[in-house]
Amino acid sequence: MQGTTLTQHIRASQKGHANARGELTALLTEIGVAGKVISSKVNMAGLVKILGSTGRVNVQGEVVQKLDEYAEHTIQSIVGESGHVCALMSEELQSIIEVPAEFAGEYIVAYDPLDGSSNIDANVSIGTIFGIYQKVSADSEVTRSDTMRPGREMVAAGYIIYGSSTMFVYSVGDGVHGFTLDPMVGEYVLSHENIRLPAKCKTLSVNHCNSPYWPQWTHDFVDSLLQRNDAEKRRISCRHIGSLVADFHRNLIYGGVFLYPTDRRSPQGKLRLLYEAAPLAMLAEQAGGAASDGHTDIRDISPRELHHRTGLIIGNEAEVRLAEECVRAAEEQAG
Repeated sequence: MQGTTLTQHIRASQKGHANARGELTALLTEIGVAGKVISSKVNMAGLVKILGSTGRVNVQGEVVQKLDEYAEHTIQSIVGESGHVCALMSEELQSIIEVPAEFAGEYIVAYDPLDGSSNIDANVSIGTIFGIYQKVSADSEVTRSDTMRPGREMVAAGYIIYGSSTMFVYSVGDGVHGFTLDPMVGEYVLSHENIRLPAKCKTLSVNHCNSPYWPQWTHDFVDSLLQRNDAEKRRISCRHIGSLVADFHRNLIYGGVFLYPTDRRSPQGKLRLLYEAAPLAMLAEQAGGAASDGHTDIRDISPRELHHRTGLIIGNEAEVRLAEECVRAAEEQAG
């Protein structure tokens, strides 16, 4: 093995921070360990008989897959018992898990244990998304002021994508860095340092089959992108994988914008603010992009409740701002 490992990189990034005590480094490392365990099961799912659904429905009204359940239990046991967290907030659970005070650390982790799980049985890339907050209340208990916070207050965010290789991508506010898991030695090795969104937006990631339910601004925005294609060149391609983490990762590497607006079927939005939108918004901003619900930067939205949903436009900043312009124009036209 050659190159910088994940733990080495995190430790180096924390040097010079006035309050650095190594706890965030250790927590991110533990999340990486959970990712390795989940990755091993994802890669063997068909052999160890954990494909398919459990027959249960989660708090989101979605069918729980067996790998969903496995990922949730893995994160609870590894991250929740690491000694670095005081609470866990999961997309799969109805309420917050509070760690007993005698075993608690100073961080709160919001996570989607297995994003894109409807694609599991089709062997499509899926992933784990996480965002980390530092406890702010003086109480020994975890309070609303610790958990219901805008993404702007996250101290770290990232995802682990399980695809042709397993990658750990994270930011602590000093850029976005990607590490590929070397299965021969069981270590994440730096493979994508200081990732920046390419200047040109080449990809539109949107489910066109939802177009009958879209608000007018969404049609206007999509049409404005597609009009860039002419007889001379196709400048925009449509790519929609159906796993948010996979769509986001592809756009992060190649340049693109992901769109899941509020619509007539989902007037509050479909994606979860705490577990999906806010962590990826931090990464997008750190990579030179942006994220918005059409009116407000995602990182400035304070969650109203644990499973707050939102519309999401994320990727190249110019295209995100264009979408916001389309929203304003449609609202002005509607009076």
